[in-house]
Amino acid sequence: MRRYWHPLYSFARRQGLSREDAEDATQDFLGGVLCGKLLQSADPAKGKFRTYLLVAWKRFLIDDFRKRQTQRRGGDVQLVSLDFVRGEARWKELESREEDPDKLYMVSWANSLIETVQDRLRSSYARRDRIRLLEFLLPRITDNLGKAQYDQLATELNLSPSALKVAMHRLRQRFGETLREVVRETVDETADIDAEIAELTSVIAAKELHKQ
Repeated sequence: MRRYWHPLYSFARRQGLSREDAEDATQDFLGGVLCGKLLQSADPAKGKFRTYLLVAWKRFLIDDFRKRQTQRRGGDVQLVSLDFVRGEARWKELESREEDPDKLYMVSWANSLIETVQDRLRSSYARRDRIRLLEFLLPRITDNLGKAQYDQLATELNLSPSALKVAMHRLRQRFGETLREVVRETVDETADIDAEIAELTSVIAAKELHKQ
């Protein structure tokens, strides 16, 4: 559920909830999910879980949370530990670029998956004492680097250009493998992985285009 909380929070903020109300609503909703009070009717055959979750979230905001908000503030035990300070900062980065709540939910979902991939790569590289190399290459992973760029980066990293090219190739390969692992955790059928990655890629591409 931690993978989905920020998309839910961002959706609520775009819908007009204040920071405090969005925090409470997200906590309350995810607490209900973890306690088994929500999503009992989730059926993988009816569509993707993230889509079902968004539908349930919309219903929750309309039918449940708003009715109880005035008497609930501060009254419940938090069942999910979430970093809302960071979440609000991420929301502010997104809200100026995306007006539609559903699209904002998708962009935040895509960001969450990519962040999960990056975190796993950092853990893997840190275990091999190669975190500096990762942090240097990760921002350039989608760049089409030429010989001059490889030469310059290799000098900065005290590597040969050929060694740097091998390191970049391996990072791209591991990124793709890790992305498939992360996406596999969000779908019910292995056959759905490629379609989900394609949708993820289209969301990210649209986000980058929107920045320009």
